Amino acid sequence: MAKKKELLTRKDFVSSSEVRWCPGCGDYSVLNATQNVLPQLGLPKEKFVFVSGIGCSSRFPYYLDTYGFHTIHGRAPTIATGVKVANPELSVWVVTGDGDGLSIGGNHLVHALRRNLDMNIILLNNKIYGLTKGQYSPTTEKGQITKTSPYGVIDEPINPMRIALASEATFVGRAVDTDPKHITEVLLEGAKHAGTAFVEIFQSCVIFNKDAWKNIADRSSREDRLLYLEQGKPLIFGEKRNKGIILKGTKPEVVTIGEQGITEKDLVVHDMHREDPVYAAMLTQMDYPDYPMPVGIYRAVKKPVYEEELEAQIKEVTALKGRRNLQALLRGTEYWTVSNGGKDINRSSGIRVQFADESQVMDERVRELLKSTDPLTASLKTTVGKIFYDYDYKRSKMLAPRDSISTAIAYFKAHRIECILVGDSKRLYGILSERDIIQNVVLTSIDRDRMPISSIMRPVYEIMEESNSIGDVINILSISGHRHVPIRLKDGGFGLVTIRQILRFIHDTVEQVEKIESETGKK
Repeated sequence: MAKKKELLTRKDFVSSSEVRWCPGCGDYSVLNATQNVLPQLGLPKEKFVFVSGIGCSSRFPYYLDTYGFHTIHGRAPTIATGVKVANPELSVWVVTGDGDGLSIGGNHLVHALRRNLDMNIILLNNKIYGLTKGQYSPTTEKGQITKTSPYGVIDEPINPMRIALASEATFVGRAVDTDPKHITEVLLEGAKHAGTAFVEIFQSCVIFNKDAWKNIADRSSREDRLLYLEQGKPLIFGEKRNKGIILKGTKPEVVTIGEQGITEKDLVVHDMHREDPVYAAMLTQMDYPDYPMPVGIYRAVKKPVYEEELEAQIKEVTALKGRRNLQALLRGTEYWTVSNGGKDINRSSGIRVQFADESQVMDERVRELLKSTDPLTASLKTTVGKIFYDYDYKRSKMLAPRDSISTAIAYFKAHRIECILVGDSKRLYGILSERDIIQNVVLTSIDRDRMPISSIMRPVYEIMEESNSIGDVINILSISGHRHVPIRLKDGGFGLVTIRQILRFIHDTVEQVEKIESETGKK
């Protein structure tokens, strides 16, 4: 009998850390609402990750019994992006403030919103820098006296909702800390949304800006000053539910139902699913005292989710080109040579260019050696083609890039070879050695049957011709640090020359020289 899934409750998401916000801080309300939302999502605790930056709001990860990152100033959306892309199955939440998210982090917030990852961003807006003791923030009202604006703020304040809409956010909501039930409702809908859910929450700082939202959030007057948005319902507000919003052209206007023949049918009907953001933008223009402040979900539309598109792209490219590894990328075949104090910049390819100076020195040394009459040194003139055909050329094996790693391992075992060519008769993509298998397969959990050879092979730096000398090969091997050099065969296809083959040739040459010297000495 299957074990019944255990249902989580708010208590399961309460951490053992002492909550260290000031008494009366609006963050308590948001934390409580968040802890109420998480068990309703039906996910195990280990699937939640909370990421924060710097500020009072950024203490959130400590107070939730989930995974979390307390990161650096303004960069929470960026780090959360990495978390979500690395593991799309996680429910990723960003908690930031008006200073952290809209000042140093404004750029990161914009790009997270436009990408539309499936994650949630909560921005707590108290119109002040609370943690650093009362400096004005990007949302502080113009004219306000603060510790860094003793004669009044002269900056125009940022409206976070307009920033979100301008960034093409697919879910934009707003709530106030004095209504935790409504916060829970908005956050829950945001968590269910496929895409980035941005929720601004008006939150009071009881020490440095306690009256930030008093005009609209006070429980005694909020019914007349807040407009609760409800999908498919007219924009009605007021304690008596007798006031509403109509449009005159594109401008909203407050009216009283029953006066001048106004009925509910004349009011604007809320539609958060409108693709065109013009309506949602109109809502962001409404502010107290000229209008009631809209709270709820401004916009919720469907668009492609970033990590899903990224994963599909990776699969498509991998199927086409095979899986590559980081070392292959870092050691690629294109190089830029910068010389003459940066005045000369040349693009080239091949290991000879990458190590131009070292290669030149080696070439000069080889040429000097070849001038020698010493038989052993003179043998360096021997063509690499002769080495290939005289020393086990039949052991050179080739597999296709898409062949599995398991196939390669079987080849190593069956043919007793130390390196495999990866390609076909027309093109050589790379080489795969026993060392590559040991480093990338033996000590990892890589799927040998499904992963192609291309995911662990090393790219080809240099392909020699049959006519190249052994001296050329030694030059390349000494520069690259490799133990194998591929050669292009005259009859088509490719072969492989190894250090072992060269050493055997040198050994045989030494024996021949010693034999000749011995026979000459006897005579």
